[in-house]
Amino acid sequence: EIEFMYKPGNVSAAPTVVAPHQPRLDWQMWFAALAHHSSSPWFTSFVYRLLQGKEDVIRLVQVDESQYPFSTQPPVYIRAQLYKYWFTSSAEGSAGPAPWWRRQHVQEFFPTVSLGDPALESLLNQHGLKVGPCAALPDAGRAGGSRDTPPCLAPQDKTPLKRSADAFLPRLLRSLRQLSRPFSGPAVLWSLYLVAATVCLLRALGRRPRGGAPPARHKGPRRGEPADRGGGERNGQVRRKEAKDTEEKGEGRARGVADGHSDGLRGTKKKK
Repeated sequence: EIEFMYKPGNVSAAPTVVAPHQPRLDWQMWFAALAHHSSSPWFTSFVYRLLQGKEDVIRLVQVDESQYPFSTQPPVYIRAQLYKYWFTSSAEGSAGPAPWWRRQHVQEFFPTVSLGDPALESLLNQHGLKVGPCAALPDAGRAGGSRDTPPCLAPQDKTPLKRSADAFLPRLLRSLRQLSRPFSGPAVLWSLYLVAATVCLLRALGRRPRGGAPPARHKGPRRGEPADRGGGERNGQVRRKEAKDTEEKGEGRARGVADGHSDGLRGTKKKK
């Protein structure tokens, strides 16, 4: 069984942490399993490339070639089975190490095929992934035909898109791909995030003032120096005003008490 880097496979393998990486192949296989394989033409091409032993496609399955069971020689036959996976619970004990997953076989997803298999060739031609032989093209002429009838083409891959391989961007991307090949997608992304965070931290530390003067403190008058009389005079005026207001309030209260006492005496005399 071919083990993938991210999608569930071996029931004893723990789920991997991929965020913020998005594994394209494993994610697309999840969508492909929701319908028939004919709804996902890329899966037929994927099986065909694995049978050919294409290195770029194998690296989508496993970055570490030692984890790929057919690293030395491509497989002769390939088929795909559809399973449903569930997490195991703590109550599901086992004699050996506790498995992470519990799976149930549903059906065969892709039939058993090999290179040169008519079923595989038919699927490739049906999806336009290969040009069929002359017998499959009734209107096609043979080699050296006229302009109206192009020559027959042997089964081969589709014509690749014409791109300038000497441009700066393709060369840069190829160099980056070669440098990042030994590492997985999450490791590369987390490394970039850590580098960006380190740069931001260093920039923030560089903006801090270096050796700034301490804040000025209020100092009183030295010995032998006259104090600021203006401030003292103002404070004295404020204190005098507060004392005067207090005296006026006290006099007002005393008058109120005296008036009340005299009114009480008058009322007593009238009653008598």
